[in-house]
Amino acid sequence: MPVKIDQAPLARTAAQRMELLIAKGVVFTVVGTCMLIGDVMYAQSTREFLRTSVVVPGHVIKLNAGPHHPEIAFTTLAGEQVEYPQGGDVSVQDGATVEVRYAPDAPRTSARMNTFGAIWGTVLTLGGMGAVFFLCGIGQLWSGVRAWRSGRNPVAR
Repeated sequence: MPVKIDQAPLARTAAQRMELLIAKGVVFTVVGTCMLIGDVMYAQSTREFLRTSVVVPGHVIKLNAGPHHPEIAFTTLAGEQVEYPQGGDVSVQDGATVEVRYAPDAPRTSARMNTFGAIWGTVLTLGGMGAVFFLCGIGQLWSGVRAWRSGRNPVAR
């Protein structure tokens, strides 16, 4: 005697899976879109910083956590002595001379090494993360919609 298997739990599981794919796709796509919009705004801010900032020489006075986190000292064009911790996409040795870029109206809070990584590293990292979230979201949506379409009964003509 053949065993009869109830198909209803399997159908509910497939429907729940489809709904989860679509929900995850929506969340990831929205988060990725927000990250990309924020990244574009941050890139505009960085471009404005590059346009209005001043470059002066500075020197590494100590390494806080290896060569990627130096403490840098410099003197502003107005003669103010400033020390700040630099983090991110940089690599320097203790005692090295570096160029420092800062906004004249806020040298303590705006100072960065004048290198591509220190200036654009965060923009590129956030943009990459936003793109990954967005593309994963689109992939989840695509899979969920395909599952939804394959589960529908075609209309008789």
